[in-house]
Amino acid sequence: APKTVFNLAAGDNLFEEQFARFLQNAADVTAFAKLPPQFGFVIEYTDSAASLRYYEPDFVAVLEDGSSRLIETKGREDPDVAHKDRAARLWCENATQLTGQEWRYLKVPQVGFDKLQPAAYADLVVFEAVQ
Repeated sequence: APKTVFNLAAGDNLFEEQFARFLQNAADVTAFAKLPPQFGFVIEYTDSAASLRYYEPDFVAVLEDGSSRLIETKGREDPDVAHKDRAARLWCENATQLTGQEWRYLKVPQVGFDKLQPAAYADLVVFEAVQ
């Protein structure tokens, strides 16, 4: 995958592998990475039981306009997904303020992705309205 700094874009499941291929082939994506656990990149959040948890997002991507995306691919929803989404959006707001570069969070549901069959990142804007 030439658009990533790694020699391989591994996924934890079939959907992540499919999504990595999509990012590689999307003309409006200039770079991406699957975030491996070894990086230690986590976002703190409070779960539905008010316990502190750590969320590991799936991907980061840089678009042709220079903006960055934090992306979560989602096969199934659990009770804490809304808490993770809120923490990821807040992380992006803070990253934008601190760096002066636009960061946005996007959750991509597998069912919607499969139905949409997107060719470009711009096609995924339909998922922004759902969040």
